[in-house]
Amino acid sequence: MHHDIVQRRFALETGDQLFRLGGECTALFQVCSGMIKTQRDTIDGDLIVTGFYLPGDLVGIEALSDRVFPCEAIACGETEVCQLDFDSLLASCASRPGLNSWIISAISCHARRKDCDLSWSGGQPSRLRVLRFFLDLRERLGGTADEGGLISFKVPMKKQDIARYLHLTPETFSRNLAQLKSEGLLLVHKNEFVVPDIGRARTATGN
Repeated sequence: MHHDIVQRRFALETGDQLFRLGGECTALFQVCSGMIKTQRDTIDGDLIVTGFYLPGDLVGIEALSDRVFPCEAIACGETEVCQLDFDSLLASCASRPGLNSWIISAISCHARRKDCDLSWSGGQPSRLRVLRFFLDLRERLGGTADEGGLISFKVPMKKQDIARYLHLTPETFSRNLAQLKSEGLLLVHKNEFVVPDIGRARTATGN
């Protein structure tokens, strides 16, 4: 983090709104701790989750083109973010190659993740979409090995939100978790998950 471009750092409680749908984008936000989710309503009135942002991620990148937020951003649990004034950030990038490289890298990572989502979320059976989600989440999180040598990770978001992100009903999501468990591909218990065989899981999802 380039601390001199931070306009302010502030805390959010569970359910607090970071920005609203249709709001003017004058700043980007970097998650320092906790998690932010973005969501919006569909034409049919259903609520869908469009992204999960973990520590280090930039929130609000989608609004850079027209300076209008296409979704709302909500804190999931106690969360702290840094606010980065967009105009000051652009001005600083012009004279600071390191900062310019950092913002380009952050935008590139965001675009790559979104492109990856589009490439597999609609074309795979739902159970493999669920497995792919947890494989991706595993790469973004840290964890500790249990007594059997497996690495257990915390699930930072609600299962209902994961289902909405994957465009599944909660019932279908639960059935997929049960099936993946029976196949030995994924174990989810309360707020933790384990991928017992990474190679097998990647082969199954084509990752």
